[in-house]
Amino acid sequence: MINKTTSCLAVLVLSFAVSSPHCVIADDPVLIAHRGMLRHAPENTLPAFAVCLELGIGFELDIRTTKDGHLVVIHDDSVERTTNGPSRSIREMTLKQVKQLDAGSWFDPVFTDVRIPTLEETFALIQQRKRGPVIIALNVKQVNKAAEAKLVSLVEKYDLIEESFAFDQNAEISKRLKKLNPKFRIGQNISRKNLTARLQENFLDSFLVTFAPTSEEVKLLHQHGKQVIYNFAGPGEFRRNPKVWSLVRQAHIDGMLTDYPLECRAVWRKSSEPQ
Repeated sequence: MINKTTSCLAVLVLSFAVSSPHCVIADDPVLIAHRGMLRHAPENTLPAFAVCLELGIGFELDIRTTKDGHLVVIHDDSVERTTNGPSRSIREMTLKQVKQLDAGSWFDPVFTDVRIPTLEETFALIQQRKRGPVIIALNVKQVNKAAEAKLVSLVEKYDLIEESFAFDQNAEISKRLKKLNPKFRIGQNISRKNLTARLQENFLDSFLVTFAPTSEEVKLLHQHGKQVIYNFAGPGEFRRNPKVWSLVRQAHIDGMLTDYPLECRAVWRKSSEPQ
């Protein structure tokens, strides 16, 4: 269920989006917000995701399994950093216990009582709020075999096969996910030196390149039917770099994972304005 904080924040963002009809350039790569809009709302929460959806931005999220087998969205194994809970593993807690934690007030009092979302709550939000095609990057931090089947089932249920991919899991999990549904999309972080080898394996659907690719490299991957995501996630001035943003845009990548989606969009929009 979407709480009051999520709804209010989404309404504010919707007002901004409606008043800015030219904020999305059709040919631009899809921006993928790292852990949601983490600089403006508590990471990996429904408010952080609602902002993205209202602005036509994709997002990355982190998946873990509770003690009683529920898929929840949280980055760390411990709940201490992003909730009011103690230094305790999410794997040692039931969903009921997890839902008692406040996952928002650490960021700002306005987000008091925001909860750790389940994966299904997140997918339901996507279904309700998305304003067009999105890219959802599913960072699989820790799941057991039973949860692997639940993950695939939820992606199918919410019709996200084409718009999502799972990454960061080991090769064995990736193979089992593909066996459950051959159309389930698998991604992986790829360096330039490993690009050719991963392409020859022809297993991955999404290449999360950790380098700024050239247009020739992107074209090669596209010729083989691969999605090209530039993984530029993380804080710091190195990743808050308009020159790099412009460079990868010109290379015609499909998407970019970033902590700074709003700043990047502003740079792309400005460069598209008539001089």
